[in-house]
Amino acid sequence: MNSFDTLLFPETAIFNEKRYPLLVFFAPLHFLQVVESGPGSVLTSEAELFLQRGLCQAHTPAPLGKNRGPFLRLLQGIGKQKMNLVDQFNRLATTPSSSPAGNEPHDKQSLVYYLLRRYGVKFTTTEAEQRLWQDRMILAIAEILDNREEALRERLFSLSEDEITTFRSLQEEPDPTEEDPFNELARIMKRLEISHLEGTVKRFEAWLRILRNQPVPPVQAWLSSTREAATQILDTYKAVSGVEAVPLFKLALPAQIAASGEYVLERIEAFQQATIPIHHGIVADLQRIAGTIPYVRDVHESLLPYGTDWAEQWEGALDDSFPADHNGRQDATFYLLPDQPLDRLLSLPKTANAARTKSAHGLLAFLGPAQTS
Repeated sequence: MNSFDTLLFPETAIFNEKRYPLLVFFAPLHFLQVVESGPGSVLTSEAELFLQRGLCQAHTPAPLGKNRGPFLRLLQGIGKQKMNLVDQFNRLATTPSSSPAGNEPHDKQSLVYYLLRRYGVKFTTTEAEQRLWQDRMILAIAEILDNREEALRERLFSLSEDEITTFRSLQEEPDPTEEDPFNELARIMKRLEISHLEGTVKRFEAWLRILRNQPVPPVQAWLSSTREAATQILDTYKAVSGVEAVPLFKLALPAQIAASGEYVLERIEAFQQATIPIHHGIVADLQRIAGTIPYVRDVHESLLPYGTDWAEQWEGALDDSFPADHNGRQDATFYLLPDQPLDRLLSLPKTANAARTKSAHGLLAFLGPAQTS
């Protein structure tokens, strides 16, 4: 079966119809898990199925141990509260990990300190541990916000342009002193976009700090769910190397596969089986370019595609199994980071069994917006 070990970031909840399409190419798909599996886990039967088949692999760099139960109750409490979670997320993301000089290590006004005490989480008074708890909460609240934002987007976008036009035509002469409700909807969507962009950077920083607690799983590429998160790595690469990362190519993917998890799994595995030669060809090209030493810019051999048409064959197979007019399209844009494997660039602990995926250069991809047919 096809294999291309990939680490997804900064999302930590991947079992949904938006992320299942990634598995047609990026499998096994590794992801960071804030809370290790165990009693009280909210994994659905669908999620367990994908894990059992080896298409997804969870990585928990900072397991909670005895604090797992209290922390789960803390998350449930946060999810049920009516307070503005965006404000709470921003407070967590901007709160310093230690108090000003002269204060106790844990300022009793700290939101992190308050929540840990309230739900009976046992912790020490070290700055590093408070920072770790803070990062866990940032990622957990980001998951909750993702779910709420997606639900709101679905409700807002269910109103088509034709429906809005029809509704407006039925209205009496508008009162200039009254606010147009559809303009308000547009402002809500704009605020969601701004909030999402601002939160992505904070989320990535928290994700990376947690990831550094253990060696990362051996993977061949990193995949960002947003361009903004990938930009954090691309900017770091430019600051360290003094040059831009090298764009390689775009790979077409379905934008969504809306069906039951079991049926989605069957379709993905059937597609993987049908595209074995194509997938192997693309992966071989990526491995070749990521392992070539020295890397010489501006020569044809250093770019993709070079001498092959695997990407075109892939797109043809995709059209047969996941038609664009039914499943939509999104692109995964690949970049090469010459002379900087990602674990070294981001100062991560050495990966166990690193020889398995040893490469001279880093491979980074990010998802682009879905294409409409």
